[in-house]
Amino acid sequence: MYLEPYQIQEGVQMQQVRVPRAPQVPVPPVSATPLELSRETRQQLRVTRHRAFEWHQENAQWTQQLLDGYEAPTDVLVTPSGLATSPEELRKQLETQKNVADALERRVKQQKEAQEAEQRRFEDMLTTLKTAGDVAALEQCEEKLEAEKTQLLTSKPRKMEIVRL
Repeated sequence: MYLEPYQIQEGVQMQQVRVPRAPQVPVPPVSATPLELSRETRQQLRVTRHRAFEWHQENAQWTQQLLDGYEAPTDVLVTPSGLATSPEELRKQLETQKNVADALERRVKQQKEAQEAEQRRFEDMLTTLKTAGDVAALEQCEEKLEAEKTQLLTSKPRKMEIVRL
């Protein structure tokens, strides 16, 4: 019977039990060939390593400040790269980033409008070509009809017969 660790039975004493070693699991041998990574994977690893390094530095600074009881001035902020900047500078940088983003959005909107205008012009050209093709096809059909009329019309008038089924 299996007992949970928190269950206690009366009259049962703890006993020491010897547990044999776990059997060894076979592991494949270490490869002698170096691990080949793609250029993208290596770049991602570099970026991740750099971010971890920045975070480590930032955490070390914060820890040092906490241990020293250091009170940072309120007008200077420390960025993850360790550079001190004032709130005004950060605000200016934020505004420039917003301006750049707005300019890019306007440019994308203009490109989209130009693309839609080109698409409409292309569709108009296609419909014009189709109607021109329809006119030419109509003229050809009329010519064939006239040719067949001359073949169908004879000098004798035909009698119309009514057939009842």
